[in-house]
Amino acid sequence: MAHNLLPDDFKPLADHFFNGIRVPAVIPAASLDAVREMEVRDDDIWVVTYPKAGTTWAQEITSVIMEGGDLGKVKERPLLERVPYVELGPIDQIPATHKFVDAMPRDVPRLVRTHLPYDLMPKQWHEKKPKTLYVARNPKDTAISKWQFTKINHYIETVESFFDYLPKFIEGDVSYGSWFDHNLAFWQHRHEPHVLFVKFEDMKKDLKSQMIRIADFYGRPLPEDKIEECVEHCTFDKMKKNPMSNYSAAPFIDHKKGTFHRKGEVGDWMNHFTVSQNEIFNSLFEEKMRGSGLTFDFEL
Repeated sequence: MAHNLLPDDFKPLADHFFNGIRVPAVIPAASLDAVREMEVRDDDIWVVTYPKAGTTWAQEITSVIMEGGDLGKVKERPLLERVPYVELGPIDQIPATHKFVDAMPRDVPRLVRTHLPYDLMPKQWHEKKPKTLYVARNPKDTAISKWQFTKINHYIETVESFFDYLPKFIEGDVSYGSWFDHNLAFWQHRHEPHVLFVKFEDMKKDLKSQMIRIADFYGRPLPEDKIEECVEHCTFDKMKKNPMSNYSAAPFIDHKKGTFHRKGEVGDWMNHFTVSQNEIFNSLFEEKMRGSGLTFDFEL
């Protein structure tokens, strides 16, 4: 699932809009349509996030749990093969990922990840209700992480200044649309037995208890004697150094400008938001989230 390195002067194609939501060119309408109509299996495990909310972390945790804590198996294959990004592509000579997902073996549960909003999930996902992990991250840190990602991802148009990026984020004029709409839609379904809503900040506070919770949700409790080792494997520092999960060979990352795993912290937004930006964002957050019951830690 790798392809040729891109030329230095490569420029991404323009984003497009699908059902009113901005998406990068590498997520074409034909793939989104195909995913909408795809076969969903009853024993699928879906990992869903708004971009830059801890997606790779959730994928790795899911993969470790579903392998029963066998880290040898986890280290054999890149993360994008273990938990493919279903709506991606085609890119160059690489077929659309949904075709790869359709062809995955039926004797073990498929692990699938997506950034799709609730309403754009596959029709059969809504009908069959497979186990789905949704990871949410506070919007200030998400905004910083998404903005930084525009600088190192070849397939996304670069936004140089956070001053220019924040209004786009507030308006939902960024890839996969509004953070508020995306998170609140899944939050409203958190009590359904097939959905587990987990916060990035809770994983940072106590990874072990959240991994146990996720494993129990999947019906795959981790063996007692492997829990500590599995938790250690899934820490940010370990994942940043792990070539099977850190995208160090990924051609979509401009490695001269940065790494896929940047900081993974709670509260990095404080290094970037001005006082006035923070005040504006806080009032917006209060207005949008009022009555939802969804709260976040903005620092630990």
